[in-house]
Amino acid sequence: METAARDDEAAKRRALAEAAEWFAERQSAEPSAMAHRRWQEWHEANDTHRWAWQQVEGVSQRFTAHLDDAERQAADRVISSARHRRRGRWHLLNGLSSLVVVVVLAGLSWQWTPLPQWVAYWRADYRSATGDIYRIELEDGTQVWLSSASALNVDYAAGYRRLQLVVGEVLIDTGDAPERPLYMDTRHARLTPLGTRFSVRQRQDDELLAVFEGAVAIQTLGDGGQAGQRQVVDAGHQASYSAHEVSGLTPAVVSQAAWAQGVLLAEDMSLKAFAMELSRYHHGRLEVDPAVAELNLFGAFPIDDLERTLSMVETTLPVKVHRVMPFWVKIEAVSADK
Repeated sequence: METAARDDEAAKRRALAEAAEWFAERQSAEPSAMAHRRWQEWHEANDTHRWAWQQVEGVSQRFTAHLDDAERQAADRVISSARHRRRGRWHLLNGLSSLVVVVVLAGLSWQWTPLPQWVAYWRADYRSATGDIYRIELEDGTQVWLSSASALNVDYAAGYRRLQLVVGEVLIDTGDAPERPLYMDTRHARLTPLGTRFSVRQRQDDELLAVFEGAVAIQTLGDGGQAGQRQVVDAGHQASYSAHEVSGLTPAVVSQAAWAQGVLLAEDMSLKAFAMELSRYHHGRLEVDPAVAELNLFGAFPIDDLERTLSMVETTLPVKVHRVMPFWVKIEAVSADK
């Protein structure tokens, strides 16, 4: 039965990819009679194809309903730019239809990224895909690890070095160039590292800075006409901050940067929090039954192997993993009769 379930899941994934390409092809130009006939043959071949087509159409309708004319034009420009850097079939597709393909293959999006962030992400100097950990060594020796779905801009001039976190999370080990100060600009602040190793993570309403070596000065940008706040965070501490204030310092846990080595460390972490963290590295929806959400988890789990990680969770806790759909996983309590 397990083999049959895996085969069914693989068939649905293939069908979703095919449906996304068919959608983009049909949107990119007026389809010929032959192309329409080929699509119809594919569509009528089996129930899985028809199901996949419904999913793709649903994504398209939900996505495009939120775009005004200016946003559609921005989306076209971004995908057009990206298309020129690619090879293969997608370079034939129009911008907005290609964007819909990206959204579909990202997991039939239960969560939507605001369009300005999509634009900034695709235009960034460096970016990582969902699930990827991307290491970069800059010209001054600074080492950067981009976490899943993250993006960074780099601006080096004669008198300064400037990094900009566009979206996501980074771990940085600064290089030695004392004649040129290094700045890290984020959504809410300018950070000035002082010979250091630190991480920065964007969250919905604020950002989190953790310093592992050296020190980092936070200068928040301020808002509402009010000046920002300055705070120096020394090694071994972390602080969350918004545009107008820095929270109190708390101890930084070195293991929280283990993602740079492809490991998710759980140290007395609730299953709910663990699932939220793990979902950052995988497409689709990872849901936890409230009945088991507060169970605590310990261990080191591979970020890039979802099936292995879920199997380890099942072994560690009294839970079972259930796939509702190819991109929808639920972690549930084990039935009392089992």
